[in-house]
Amino acid sequence: MSLPSSAPPPPGSLPPPIEAAAAVSLPPTERPNPEYARLYQAYADAYGSIDRLRNALDASARTFNSTDAWLGPEARQWGGQLDANRNALRKAADRILWDIYDRLNATQRTIAKV
Repeated sequence: MSLPSSAPPPPGSLPPPIEAAAAVSLPPTERPNPEYARLYQAYADAYGSIDRLRNALDASARTFNSTDAWLGPEARQWGGQLDANRNALRKAADRILWDIYDRLNATQRTIAKV
């Protein structure tokens, strides 16, 4: 399993699913794996939109840190919790991508014809 220290490689770094036109060149005992195609599409979709999730608390943190409207120990504690939740959200977003990437990477592009 890969380490979720940052986002995994982009979808284009993985082999794309085998399309119908290319499937004719497969051995007669193999066919494209539909599960690989579904995972690849899910990974591409997630990779393209994950920044919205990773950055969901950024505006709140910017607003909180740019004003002196709330001061004192409670404000510092709340700000610390906001930063901790922001970091946890980013790690969770990267974990989502890594989970899909690891599953896709372990899935064969072709399966046996039955």
